[in-house]
Amino acid sequence: MERANIFLEDSDWQQATEYYNKVLDIDPKHAPAYIGQLCAELKVRKELLLGDLRQPISDHRHFKRALEFANTSYSRTLKGYEEQIRKAIGDAGKRTVLTIKGVEYPFRWCPAGTFKMGEEQEQHSVTLTKDFYMLETQVTQEMWESVMGSNPSEFKGKKLPVEQVSWNDCQEYIKKLNDLKVAPAGFKFSLPTEAQWEYACRAGTTTAYSFGDTLTQQQANFGSNQTKEVGSYPANAWGLRDMHGNVWEWCQDVYGNYPSGAVTDPTGADSGSYRVLRGGSWRNDAEYCRSANRLNLGPSIRYNIIGLRLSLVSQ
Repeated sequence: MERANIFLEDSDWQQATEYYNKVLDIDPKHAPAYIGQLCAELKVRKELLLGDLRQPISDHRHFKRALEFANTSYSRTLKGYEEQIRKAIGDAGKRTVLTIKGVEYPFRWCPAGTFKMGEEQEQHSVTLTKDFYMLETQVTQEMWESVMGSNPSEFKGKKLPVEQVSWNDCQEYIKKLNDLKVAPAGFKFSLPTEAQWEYACRAGTTTAYSFGDTLTQQQANFGSNQTKEVGSYPANAWGLRDMHGNVWEWCQDVYGNYPSGAVTDPTGADSGSYRVLRGGSWRNDAEYCRSANRLNLGPSIRYNIIGLRLSLVSQ
């Protein structure tokens, strides 16, 4: 494997495992060598492979190329890994597009699972027992206006995220969407729970951000002067965009302290005056955009740094 090491080094695999850790779960000893050999045989630069690893499996170009062009026995080996990976993580990130009042709503599939929520002393184990969908982007102004008939945003643009919407406004928007009866069978529109939001944001990662322990202005809209069009920045491993920055996103939960132990399908505090927001905004520094960072505000508050992202949850 000396030749392969030219293309893929151990340090690169530390980064890769954040997006592709199921490969190592299947065969922690040999998986890096197989992918390193893939790079060597096809003369694929490790940067390109790592680019694949940041995308949902369905979007992996170089991995598919390896299956197509590698020799027969090696192809069988890789194909076996691909099948095991698919079985292990299901269709995480699979894209489904709904068209509502002439506007496309792209959703990404988020399979049930267990993850570590929060950070430092507040970190705890959370199990989500039900699959759900998450809107690929923040709700845009054209999405909002086509349903609500008005656009409250300060920064105007149909592909910009809607902002200056309160939690109460979001509930009215979601009610109107559900009244249209356009959700997939067995699902309804909702704001995500705080746990669903962080689970989808992390997409299998355990670092401060879905891109690693640092965040750059090439990866998210923060520390700027206004919102940017949704989808302008790279997606996380499940194809979700702008989970860090652009606008804070309302969650369904009442804000409260985290539980002290492991929980299943948490829905927030039983009572309280504030609702949870996640993700940070265009105005904030990177530290406010961490996967685990929390904000709470009253449900009637509207600011130009606050928007929303929809989920589709089981009825």
